[in-house]
Amino acid sequence: MTTTTRRSALVLPATVALARPAFAQTFPTRPIRVIVPFAPGGTTDLMTRLVADNLGAPLGQQVVVENRAGAFGVIGADAVAKAPPDGYTLLAGSPGPMAVNGHVYRNLPYDPARDLCGVCMVANIPYVMAVPASLPVNTVQEFIALARARPGSLNFATSGMASRLTVEMFRAMAGGIELEMVQYRGGAPARTDLIAGRIQLVIEQAPAFLEDFRAGRLRPLAVGTKRRFSLLPDVPTMEEAGLAGYEANAWMGYGAPANTPIEIRRRLATEIDRIVKAPAISERLVSWGAEPLGGTPEDMDRMLAEDRERWGRVVQLAGIEKE
Repeated sequence: MTTTTRRSALVLPATVALARPAFAQTFPTRPIRVIVPFAPGGTTDLMTRLVADNLGAPLGQQVVVENRAGAFGVIGADAVAKAPPDGYTLLAGSPGPMAVNGHVYRNLPYDPARDLCGVCMVANIPYVMAVPASLPVNTVQEFIALARARPGSLNFATSGMASRLTVEMFRAMAGGIELEMVQYRGGAPARTDLIAGRIQLVIEQAPAFLEDFRAGRLRPLAVGTKRRFSLLPDVPTMEEAGLAGYEANAWMGYGAPANTPIEIRRRLATEIDRIVKAPAISERLVSWGAEPLGGTPEDMDRMLAEDRERWGRVVQLAGIEKE
């Protein structure tokens, strides 16, 4: 377990949160802990800290970020699921721990739908379908045609269940094309092999590849979001590329143990929403390739239900058995 105390350079003035609700507030009365279920330095960790560094002042309490990495987010998410539902232990939530894991792991020590709930979304992170610049395709349909002409000869990279499921959904919606899966321990070695042409496809978070697209080392074919990505405005969505209904994006949001009182969740969401929508924070998120969101606990709970249902269908379509 690693507890880190470094602070972000971008901290909003306390006046950003002066317009609080008029009713009396007793929460919080002690420090709040936010558990990031991944190692420091990743997208989830950075976004969590960006918000947490600005959340203490309006709440009048310290907000401490703690990294508990391991088992694709299971260790950290389980710690939050088993914490008292009082608002003092929060989860830096993302699709794996809160939506995907329940469909793919047989002995998961917590049930995402039963044991976790939403507080406030922070941002969406688009997925992008990327191929080596050396691969002779320029569109999604050309890639599908190549895969059909050379069944089983094209490889795709996965560094975790989420990056596998994005491709499995693509395969199924493209008519069951044959692709060989190559597993990696992380995104960096997969990217290296993709650039070298040893791997022909990834569908992963777009920000990780923006410099490669600009340098011409990789080619983006489509993004997985419903709307085009502002940092890749000329790249079509999967739906525009002919795969109607395809939707895959990462996201980051604050979660809590189930049964955390809605009044506490709304209190936290009010401040998180204000932080996310403040120009300085919003601009930072956009510069990282994310779409700022915010919203209410009810908004996040609805999104979680939709996300869990969608990934459940993908797992079923792909014939993935629980590990």
